[in-house]
Amino acid sequence: MRKKICFVTTLAGTIEAFLLDLTYYLVEKENYDVTFISDPSDELLQYTNEHIHYIPVKMNRGISLDGFAAIYHLYKIFKREKFDIVQYSTKNAGTYAPIAAKMAGIKCRLYCQWGMMFVALKGLKRMLLHADELLICGLSTHIETESFSIYNEAVKHKVYKPEKSQVIWNGSACGVNLDNYKLENRATWRKQVREQYNIPSNAVVFGWCGRITRDKGHNELFAAFRELNKTDKSTRLMMVGANDNVETIDKELFEWAHQCPEVIFVGRVPREDVSKYYSAMDVFCSLSYREGFGLVVIEAAAMQLPGIVTDVPGQIDTHENMVTGITVHAKEVDCVVDAMKFYINNPNKLKEMGIEARKQVEEKYEQKELLRRLAAHRNEIINKQFH
Repeated sequence: MRKKICFVTTLAGTIEAFLLDLTYYLVEKENYDVTFISDPSDELLQYTNEHIHYIPVKMNRGISLDGFAAIYHLYKIFKREKFDIVQYSTKNAGTYAPIAAKMAGIKCRLYCQWGMMFVALKGLKRMLLHADELLICGLSTHIETESFSIYNEAVKHKVYKPEKSQVIWNGSACGVNLDNYKLENRATWRKQVREQYNIPSNAVVFGWCGRITRDKGHNELFAAFRELNKTDKSTRLMMVGANDNVETIDKELFEWAHQCPEVIFVGRVPREDVSKYYSAMDVFCSLSYREGFGLVVIEAAAMQLPGIVTDVPGQIDTHENMVTGITVHAKEVDCVVDAMKFYINNPNKLKEMGIEARKQVEEKYEQKELLRRLAAHRNEIINKQFH
């Protein structure tokens, strides 16, 4: 008899980005049936088959009265399907699912804690989100925290007792599939992408891949590159990804970036092509205000990119300062400018740190080993609960 697990996230894209590989592993190697639940999206229909199912439930991002309807809908689904495990993450799904699962009598309620929003906030919003985190963790029977630094923050803020949560292996929701990041292809991809965007072969290219939005530190990234660009027209900034809440980005900075010949906006690319764009870059810049882990940092590292990375909980786990990248404080533009200049003036160190970054990904975040451990944890949860 196949075990039944349900993944609940607010957006379908979260399942595509973080849970598909685990889904295939559970279905093919561990005898699971997997059900996806997210805000309605046709994107997930392409993955459904005999053992992978999709049920849409309206779960808008942000606080909404629709949440009560979502909880009721989830309750009915959980009551009907009788899942062995309900796994949930992200706002609002992370709040709705444990309430509904508890009401429906689901014995194994697994919260994947991919960050804590309140740590980067102040005032009333921080208090409310802290209370929400306490509610989620209180209703959950098990917690998987994505990084050691987030785990430490959670314990420090008394979100849960230390024994209630664990970090699987070295952290990360899904690790890095190194089959998609083959270094033997790097030179060819680098040449192709640079020729496509008229980037000189010797130019130092700083880059980003992911959502373009304020919380990812893009005000600071644009401001730092503008300062660098005043005296250095040879470097480039490559932005790969779709705009998301760009109204939160400083309008004047955003307009400058779009008008600057040395800033390249690629737009969203298929996930399987991401490594090609990493290959065209020299340094990856992740200046986030908050992260659960910082998957894009280790993906870039898999293509031998050192980073400029903010020292926020979660993301700080992804690299070592002056070993695989340079650590900067969040929202401090001058630090980013200094880091960019360091890489430009020290090409040998840039190369050395990139090689070490790849090595650490191979040793700590290889996907096949992480998936094995994630599956083993879910099997353990079921076995303890039902036997």
